[in-house]
Amino acid sequence: MADVKNDIVLEMKNIKKSFGDLEVLKGISMEVKRGEVVAVIGPSGGGKSTLLRCATTLETVDYGRIVIGGDVLCDEGKYCDKKLEKEIRSKFGLVFQNFNLFPHFSVRRNITEALIHVHKMSKEEADAICDGLLKKMDLVEKADAYPCNLSGGQQQRVSIARALATNPEIIFFDEPTSALDPELTKGVLTVIKELAKEKMTMVIVTHEMSFARDVADRIIFMSGGVIVEEGNAYDLVTNPQQERTKAFLAGY
Repeated sequence: MADVKNDIVLEMKNIKKSFGDLEVLKGISMEVKRGEVVAVIGPSGGGKSTLLRCATTLETVDYGRIVIGGDVLCDEGKYCDKKLEKEIRSKFGLVFQNFNLFPHFSVRRNITEALIHVHKMSKEEADAICDGLLKKMDLVEKADAYPCNLSGGQQQRVSIARALATNPEIIFFDEPTSALDPELTKGVLTVIKELAKEKMTMVIVTHEMSFARDVADRIIFMSGGVIVEEGNAYDLVTNPQQERTKAFLAGY
């Protein structure tokens, strides 16, 4: 029988985070299994993006335990040493809502820079990975273009390619389509759907309810810094159990 713990890529337990007097996360616990797609939904200010930022070391937690790919990032708010933290960072990819591409780097260099300078690959190895990902993202002809010459949808696909380049165990998406118009949104969501079919482990903060319903395995609904409800994606969207969830989904 498989070790269940080895099947859990992300574990967050009793996560607490405040900014000054504002308590943003009030003891959040969640797990994500290998190959699972989890969508995190909820109103603005509910703590979704802060939870994601804590999982990806962009914010430090005040209290709680985070384990990624079997390595303990923090326990009771105490963080591991910098060497292990660097190793843990290599286990995940992160896609931002505003792309966060280097404007002075070409598409190719945006994707290969970390492979060469952080992961110490040869330029040939990095270029081969980049070429495969550009083909996957339908961006082969854009390898030498700069971000300013790309549409928002193309920039986001470059951002996804960059996140995939290191072959991460899990990818986090922070509202990946919120900066895009509807036409461009469709292309990015199609890419994420394909990754889901390939059993890429993903956590997606999103306002796209139909996308969450159709692509995620599970949905977590957050409001006021707590998890109000979670469950099978289709069931939660079509038949929510909690009044707060019903009120939120009524707006879509």
